[in-house]
Amino acid sequence: MSPRWRKVINDLLSNKTRTLLVLLSIAVGVSTIGMVMTSQMIVDQSLPEAYAAVKPASAQIYTLNTFSDGMVNSIAAMDEVDAAEGRRSLTVRFETEDGEWRNLELNAVSDYEEMDINVIEPETGAYPPPDQGVLIERASMDPSLGLGDLQIGDMLEIETPNGKKRQIRMAGTVYDMNQMPAFLTGTGFGYVSFETLSWLGEPEDYNILIFTVANDLLSYDYIDQVSTEIQDRMASSGVNAVFAFIPPPGEHPAQNFLNGFSIILGAVGLLSLVLSGFLIVNTLSAIMTQQVRQIGIMKSIGARVDQVTWLYLVMVLLFGLLSLLIAIPLGAIGGAALSSMFAGFLNFDVGGLQFFPRVMLIQTVISLLAPLLAAAIPILRGVRVTVREAISDSGVGGGQFGTTGVDRFIVRLRRILPIQRPAQISLRNTFRRKARLALTLITLSLASAIFIAIFSIRASLLETLNEALEYFDYDVQVAFDRSYRIDKITGALAGIPEVEIVETWGFSSARRVRADDTEGDSIVVYAPRADSQMLNPILLEGRWIEDDDANAIVINTDVLRAEADIKLGDTITLNIGGREREFIIVGIVRGILTGANAFVSFDYFGRITNSVDQAQIALVRLYDRSDANQRVMGEVLENHYRDSGFRVQQTQTIAQLRQTIGNAFNVIIVFLLLMALLLGIVGGLGLMGTMSINVLERTREIGIMRAIGASNGSILRIVLLEGAVIGLISWVIGGILAYPAGALLTRTLGQTLLQSSPTYIFSVSGAILWLVIVLLLAVLASYLPARRASSLTVREVLSYE
Repeated sequence: MSPRWRKVINDLLSNKTRTLLVLLSIAVGVSTIGMVMTSQMIVDQSLPEAYAAVKPASAQIYTLNTFSDGMVNSIAAMDEVDAAEGRRSLTVRFETEDGEWRNLELNAVSDYEEMDINVIEPETGAYPPPDQGVLIERASMDPSLGLGDLQIGDMLEIETPNGKKRQIRMAGTVYDMNQMPAFLTGTGFGYVSFETLSWLGEPEDYNILIFTVANDLLSYDYIDQVSTEIQDRMASSGVNAVFAFIPPPGEHPAQNFLNGFSIILGAVGLLSLVLSGFLIVNTLSAIMTQQVRQIGIMKSIGARVDQVTWLYLVMVLLFGLLSLLIAIPLGAIGGAALSSMFAGFLNFDVGGLQFFPRVMLIQTVISLLAPLLAAAIPILRGVRVTVREAISDSGVGGGQFGTTGVDRFIVRLRRILPIQRPAQISLRNTFRRKARLALTLITLSLASAIFIAIFSIRASLLETLNEALEYFDYDVQVAFDRSYRIDKITGALAGIPEVEIVETWGFSSARRVRADDTEGDSIVVYAPRADSQMLNPILLEGRWIEDDDANAIVINTDVLRAEADIKLGDTITLNIGGREREFIIVGIVRGILTGANAFVSFDYFGRITNSVDQAQIALVRLYDRSDANQRVMGEVLENHYRDSGFRVQQTQTIAQLRQTIGNAFNVIIVFLLLMALLLGIVGGLGLMGTMSINVLERTREIGIMRAIGASNGSILRIVLLEGAVIGLISWVIGGILAYPAGALLTRTLGQTLLQSSPTYIFSVSGAILWLVIVLLLAVLASYLPARRASSLTVREVLSYE
């Protein structure tokens, strides 16, 4: 082996801790990029294939009343329609082993063997669903829903809206990619035959129409136009559409979410790589400083600058190559795990561990080029030292202190405060290598900023959730499957002492009819009393509704976002229940996680929908508004209404809604926290590398202190305090940066996922938590170098080269 290779290998092996830190730092950044790219490629391959296999509907129309095969056949015969199917949806309740009642949405299909749209695949047990049996969608077999322990053959007690209780057998599981996991929706999904529906006392008709268009399959406008024509045809036959759902043509409804999230994850991965580059700069600077004499000796015996330069560049390339042994498998494993999390979130299947040549090639290029770019300046600066400068290097100290304003401030601070000698030395040592300190602070400060910003995102999302739930200020909502007289709805709860207030609202779905006769997306129209105590709207423009309003309407900002051409004072036309009505926009309120909503006068709504003094939903406020009491009283109120002869379609409490939306938010936060953890690891590695280098450079200084009587404990405290000071400074800088970073990320994430800007809340608890973490990181990162320094003998340090 040539002397050059022996020197390179010796430099790698002589300080194994330093070498390992550099390898891990590069590997974390490169593997993070590999993880994001691998997961994205797995999802990009699996999701479109899986979604295309289910033959997704172009649109789904949900109706208020039922329709028969004749209507389905009529729509299927339209030239614009390729295929159409009718399905039936019925929400029932089931009793868990704990005695709690939960919602289960039963779906019925005419022919499970010949589905042309929204295909359902059998998983386990019987197929198609047998008489008086139910097949549970696999994502609904979740412990949080109460179905996790259900086995094939078990009996499940359910209760229908008409109050009938039945024992239905769990006959197996199916896979319906169009259904979201139960932990996100709070509702389970099951599949039954129409014969089973009849056994439950329900009509064997449809209330959902799904169809695919014959032309322009990827045109949202065309699908919307066909959907409007179908709804008009249904309305002319007395079938009123509640709303129509049109997924993004040609892609999964959550594709935009995945794209936005991949951008965020990729940005964090790139940031971790940049931060690892700072550690490389610090490490190579230290190596060049340590080997000043060796460089001088090599030059004195004839080595040229380019030869010495290539010597250290080869060492950097070896760092990159060795880090690939960690980064490639770690990136593939992380990518498989991340794609599995996405798949579980969206209810689809992905393959296992996969290695993509394109990803490995990019990782290889990054792993080799990034360290070279980071190390170029330290190497070029180090090899230019003259032989005289190199030979005269004493190996003691290095770095300047006392020449800058920061140094002079520390000197004055030592005079003002009773700082002990070891603490003075720690403060001085912290600021001696200012360039190295700056890079370390950049690494830790950025990690601090992102970590605190992510906690601020969490706080902002939860605050936005609370605002949304306070917007509708009730505790329990009971929805009926038809309208009932108001006095009957309110009178039914008159004898329940736990109830404080009962309100009834009008409710319908509407679509804006534009000037060119096209219709917009569905708008949920509420008709409360003007003095409703269940509503706390945030009025942005205009005024609120009044009880004597005739054709006045208040819209929220989500309607404005969907219909950008309208403004306060405009007259708009809405299709409500198959009839077109004109309204004047008198007010605009803020939309918070509610979708497109509008509000009209209760009395006027009753007149135009032929439901005077009638309502379809009851909103109840309780004296005890705790989550636990809401769950209990939700069941009590539903049972009371059923016992009083009402057909209850669904009961929902604010506590359930908070938990459901909170679960979705928590999934997002978990992904982001994983990224913050990676940045924290890089920051910790950077601090550990800095402290190791600082101790290594001051080996002779430590020997001198030991020679004049410094104890092991004093040396240990000096190094630990130095690390803690660096951690504390990075926390202060990171906290300052976290505020704008958190605001930007919150706004970006809100626009991507919620199509709105959440209320921004800076997380003080997140900042305090990171302070604890960064101080622990500082102590842990400093402990090994400190212990090594305190254990050195005077003879060892004075003979150190």
